[in-house]
Amino acid sequence: MKKTLCIVLLVALLLPASLVAQGSKESASAKSTVEYTPVGTFPIVKTPITVDIMVAQPPCVEDFNTNRFTKYMEEQTGIKVNYIMIPEQAATEKLALVLASGDYPDAFLGFAVNNTLETTYGAQEGLFLPLNKFYSKEWMPHMMKAFEEFPGGIGFMTNIDGNIYSLPRLEGCYHCSNQAKLFVYQPFLDKLGMKMPTTTDEFYQVLKAMKEQDANGNGKADEIPLAGSIIGWSDQVERFLLNSFIYTDLDTNINANADDNVGYMMNNGKVDTAVNKAAFREGLAFINKLYKEGLLYNGSFTQDSSQLTQLVESSEQPVVGFAAGGWRGQFATIGGERFNNFRAIAPLEGPKGAQYSVAFFQNPEIGQLVLSSETKYAEAIMRYFDFMYSPEGTLLQRNGFQGEAWDWAKSGQVGLNGKPAVWEQLKLWNDKDPQNDTWIQTYTAAMTPSLKNGLASKPMTQDNPEYYLPGNNEKTLYDETSNLYKPYEDTSVEVPVLKYTADESEKFSTVKRELANYIRQSAVKFMVGSLDVNDDKVWNEYVANLEKLQLKSVLDLMNTAYNRQYK
Repeated sequence: MKKTLCIVLLVALLLPASLVAQGSKESASAKSTVEYTPVGTFPIVKTPITVDIMVAQPPCVEDFNTNRFTKYMEEQTGIKVNYIMIPEQAATEKLALVLASGDYPDAFLGFAVNNTLETTYGAQEGLFLPLNKFYSKEWMPHMMKAFEEFPGGIGFMTNIDGNIYSLPRLEGCYHCSNQAKLFVYQPFLDKLGMKMPTTTDEFYQVLKAMKEQDANGNGKADEIPLAGSIIGWSDQVERFLLNSFIYTDLDTNINANADDNVGYMMNNGKVDTAVNKAAFREGLAFINKLYKEGLLYNGSFTQDSSQLTQLVESSEQPVVGFAAGGWRGQFATIGGERFNNFRAIAPLEGPKGAQYSVAFFQNPEIGQLVLSSETKYAEAIMRYFDFMYSPEGTLLQRNGFQGEAWDWAKSGQVGLNGKPAVWEQLKLWNDKDPQNDTWIQTYTAAMTPSLKNGLASKPMTQDNPEYYLPGNNEKTLYDETSNLYKPYEDTSVEVPVLKYTADESEKFSTVKRELANYIRQSAVKFMVGSLDVNDDKVWNEYVANLEKLQLKSVLDLMNTAYNRQYK
């Protein structure tokens, strides 16, 4: 009893006063009736209302309450949103605290509530409102139109209990589907007179040359041949390199999801794992060799992407030869000399012919908006966010205002995919620097494939000096993905998203987390040498520990879920 009381008091201290007072607001709102205008028209309500939404705040947004796009939405809809801002790095912890407190906002935005949490807080505890009735053209015409470009998307959103508990982020991002990329600083190759490496052996020779032959020409042995980070959008070097030995979808960040990116793979129609295979061991040994010889930066397994960027950018002369990341902006200043001179390289062919590009399925990102089951304003909130799924709403939310940041395409303009363009970008999209004009990081939006690839681009080839400049970045990303990564993608070996019953989630959540932590920590230890990957006794002990941590049981569970969904 005392423990429970302490938790409630702690929550009350941590939360803003506006949320603690939510109960009194709900009592008042229950006595009034909201009058709505016809669906598809603005404003949404005849008399202005206020709703409370807790939002995970990224560094690129200064204040959701004073944000220009937020103010625009209030003017258009008649709905004032009181945004209760939580720093995104604390979002998961805060969500759990609030849901334990009993005092809820009307909705949660940007918390990326996954299937397991939807099952727990929606299906089991009834804290999230089922949204099934809103998944119709009558209620949300813009969202339903966007779903037409995501076949099976609504089924993907549906929980195993038959309910839908959230609104998604719909992102048809072509280059994101092969985001485990590696880039080389081209001037180093030119200085050394070397070609782009195509095999792991050639890669090793280039790294050695960068380290030993003064690639930057300053007379100092200051080159860092290869660098990445453990926290950042596909900044992990191993996510690229291990796939030259065996298909490996592994994120070594200890805080990553325990269900995904833990080295699982499809093998002859069954869910299997790469992390106990001999080829995986060979890949770890190759990376350990690079680490021991000083070819791989020793901070790559501890730093985040901002520190990686500092490593690339802070020196007077360029020092980093290869850098990992989903795009060049992960590790270099957009528009800077170093950003402009990094080039993507294709997956490397390994010693036994393995050469994979990890496939990242462009599924709806569930859990971007969930509603409290106690809210009185479900209809208003659903219509408010439906606009953001329209092409105009998405571009306003993501890029900024029409005529300033973007505009509709002119006749004759061509999109990234070679088809007639849909829109043109007037100002570079930038999620690095704080601003208060728009939301930048979309939560409830639909950057559909037709909209994403409909961005106007100038026809140009790689020998054009402007090809690698920021103004052509989307076209560069599209071409790099199409030409260098898609040829090595095999979607049949990537495990699709699996859904579990409440009982399965409860029984295995801790088991999966402990197993994932062990796999990730062990992989890093093997790569840096604190565990000797070449010692049979050490390796066999690692494999035995996987079994002690119930790897077989987890694989059996995953196969049960896979067979239930896909067979």
